[in-house]
Amino acid sequence: MPWPAADGTIAGMSLRQVRWSLVCLAFASVLAAQAPAAPPVDPTLPERLKDLKALIADTKMLGDMQALGLMQKLTQGLDARNPKDKERLARGFGDVFRTGKLRTGPKEVLYRETADELAKFGVDGAKEIAKAFGDQRFKDNHPLQAHFLLALGRTKDDKQIDLLLETTTRSPIDALRAAAGEALGNYTELDIKPRREVVKSIVREWGSLHAKATEPSPTDPNAPIDMAPQNARQTLRECEGKWANTLTRLTGASFSGFMEWQRWLNKNPNWSPVKAK
Repeated sequence: MPWPAADGTIAGMSLRQVRWSLVCLAFASVLAAQAPAAPPVDPTLPERLKDLKALIADTKMLGDMQALGLMQKLTQGLDARNPKDKERLARGFGDVFRTGKLRTGPKEVLYRETADELAKFGVDGAKEIAKAFGDQRFKDNHPLQAHFLLALGRTKDDKQIDLLLETTTRSPIDALRAAAGEALGNYTELDIKPRREVVKSIVREWGSLHAKATEPSPTDPNAPIDMAPQNARQTLRECEGKWANTLTRLTGASFSGFMEWQRWLNKNPNWSPVKAK
């Protein structure tokens, strides 16, 4: 360890270097003092999550409303919670989808409300909602899956864009294509390059459907019936309004029809977001 020299400096260091070191140390101390400490871990949380699990496990489903009330209470003041507590809560809420007797009909409100609560968690909540969307328990419940997609969009988790865009452009279920496209409208703070890719992909798929929907009818009465144009028109009726709204939210431009969007995109390939009129 260097010792102070006779002139008060530290051996091997000039007076200027010593002063600068002291300034840096003082500045670091100030920054450390200003850095907010993480909120303490909630010691009651494990027990409350056990209560939630017990309510969901009730085969008579009599505690569902109580479970919803508990989840709503646990999400109050979410931003002030310790990050570890947020992770535990998200996992605990996610277990609602995977455990207990499957809720159907009016009882599935439990799953819808759980997804809405998880949407408040951002990335942590997105993981659980995405798992629920792909869960085999719900594969045939398209209205519920659509609700999951809308909640997923509200998390604004960038890692979910691929799932939402894939569903928008490739799903065989029109309701899911519409919901996923609508959910993408939440990404108004996405970086410009990936945002342009989202817009381009939606317009491209819209164009493909438009081309198929406007194909002329065959003149040969003996030709096999092609259902593709009719199916494309049905998809557009379900999706194009919500897709147009998402395109407006992401770009700031405002058009209702595919031809207008295509013309605008061709003229503005390097567009930047503008305020919608």
